[in-house]
Amino acid sequence: MNNTYTETTGLNRFYGKVYGFFAMGLSISALAAYLSINVFQEQMMQFVRNFPLGITGIWLIELVLVVVMSAKAAKNPALTLAGFIVYSLLNGITLSVTLMMFTASNVTIAFVTAAATFFAMSAYGIMTKRDLSKIGQIGIGLLIGVIIATLINLFVGSPAITYFLSYVTVVIFMGLTAYDNQQIRKLYYAANGQDLTGLAAFMALQLYLDFINLFLSLLQIFSRD
Repeated sequence: MNNTYTETTGLNRFYGKVYGFFAMGLSISALAAYLSINVFQEQMMQFVRNFPLGITGIWLIELVLVVVMSAKAAKNPALTLAGFIVYSLLNGITLSVTLMMFTASNVTIAFVTAAATFFAMSAYGIMTKRDLSKIGQIGIGLLIGVIIATLINLFVGSPAITYFLSYVTVVIFMGLTAYDNQQIRKLYYAANGQDLTGLAAFMALQLYLDFINLFLSLLQIFSRD
């Protein structure tokens, strides 16, 4: 009985740590995006222009950070957490470039819808007893397909394809949100008492990516003329 209580308490604390880091990451990105758009827009645009390869270079740095965090999550908690903070800051800057192309009302509607969808799927992932591993595998496979289709559409330039892919992406990240929340529980039990800070920061990154992709896809849908 005591062991069960201790495990449940520890798991709840781990979920709390993951969501605490997740909220921190979103807050950093939101603040960076707000300041970039409303206070330091000229400096932000100059930073992006002067950055090697421009915004593509920032995306590449973000990709490197994800790879490093994945490799170091269990071994170097401080580096993983620092990487997540830097990632959130850089992504806030790149988000500001995107958000400037949309109206404030569309951004607000997309954010509220994304938040409601995210937390509904998170609750399902936490509470369900069904193994969501298959959903995770299918979601990742479909995501690779969407990335390839998006790259092809850069040359085709079809608004209809963009609109369709936005809907597909929403469905994918609904599934991945539930899957990642279930993975938090599995990761906690697999950690076997090791320092959980790095793992919590890495899982916060997964949830962050789920939410941001939901938000951006819904923004595309709500902003269609």
